[in-house]
Amino acid sequence: MRYLILNRTPLSVFRFSDWLGTGNEAVLLTDAAAVSPDPQERSAQLAGYAHVELVDDFHFNPLVESQAVAMHQKWGFDGVIAVSEFDLLRAARLRELFGVPGQDVASATAFRDKLAMKRILSAADVPVAPFAPVSNLADLLGFVEEYGFPVVVKPRRGGGSMDVHVLHDQQDIESLLAVHRDLGTDDGAQLLAEQYIEHELLHVDGIILSGETRVMWPSTQGDSTCLDIKAGLALHSCLLDADDPLFEPARELTRRALAALPTPETSTFHAEIFLATDGRLVFNEVASRMGGGLIEDVLTLGFGHFLPEVYVRYLGGNEPPGVPAAPERIAGLALFPPRPGTLVAIPEECPVPGIVEYRAYAEPGAVLEPARMSVEKIGSVLATGGSRGEVETALADARTWFEQATVIQAEAGRTSDHD
Repeated sequence: MRYLILNRTPLSVFRFSDWLGTGNEAVLLTDAAAVSPDPQERSAQLAGYAHVELVDDFHFNPLVESQAVAMHQKWGFDGVIAVSEFDLLRAARLRELFGVPGQDVASATAFRDKLAMKRILSAADVPVAPFAPVSNLADLLGFVEEYGFPVVVKPRRGGGSMDVHVLHDQQDIESLLAVHRDLGTDDGAQLLAEQYIEHELLHVDGIILSGETRVMWPSTQGDSTCLDIKAGLALHSCLLDADDPLFEPARELTRRALAALPTPETSTFHAEIFLATDGRLVFNEVASRMGGGLIEDVLTLGFGHFLPEVYVRYLGGNEPPGVPAAPERIAGLALFPPRPGTLVAIPEECPVPGIVEYRAYAEPGAVLEPARMSVEKIGSVLATGGSRGEVETALADARTWFEQATVIQAEAGRTSDHD
């Protein structure tokens, strides 16, 4: 079998050719930025592929699909594989053009377009926040009049909390208009409005192989949110204990959502659920790909297998490994975001007990800007333990350590700890 791989992820981590195995042939169409600039590493990363095409400006570039069509005419693909949120729809379009199996456009749209998703879920009585499409200012004002402030406005096909706005008053509406001039065009904006729900965010991650759910495990972000990191606050997440009272309700709500949606027979997934302050579980959204921001690493620590590898190997017809249904240990993550200023000092190693990996993503002298996405960071840690309590203690201690050890000189010239 010959597969076209659409890729924008680091090839140092995603070894598609190795995962598909010797019985298959992999042709790679990849973002040039996903390949190491080091000649020796680059050669190793590209070894094993029948053919490789590097593309600059990969993101939303229609020439990627044009190049893929030309490659199909030469190579004749039996399948198209993509693992990034932003390649799911383009991969689905190519499958339909090529006449090959896999997630189709209708399924990819239901998972990528938040309006389409909410309509399907609402029709299936899956609890979601009140929502409405927003093409222009009148749409937004009508929604605010009906539901009041605060209101969340987000792109219908966004990701990583990019361009998500929480509106509290008329001034926030004016600020939104300043950055979304498409709200004043005849074509209109592709936005979604939702009633804001004060919440703790749970996410449920897993993998389905030929209709059988092999992994489905909830995590909590506790008192942190995806929007916090854009405000310069640390984000953390931890797998739930199996006896947590939220464990089974979160899984059941995720099952209902996946059953309502046109979920592929073989898929990874990342679902988000709001635990409202009144105790209700309200479904936010679900993606047919793995969660970002080191969630893949947390699951690997917990379950002993890198689920994207399991997914790609299975698509290639290989027998999947025996991934346990429950984690062998509880794991968690913390992301430390940038804050405007010049980075003066950042630690090289983490001494906190329970932390199994620390990474720094910036060097002293770097000029930092606020995070635009919920996965942007200058440092991160991964922790393991016997329970959620142990892991969250390690993550909290690591945050305190990082704030004390990292120094950012603010634009005004003041030097302060990273907080």
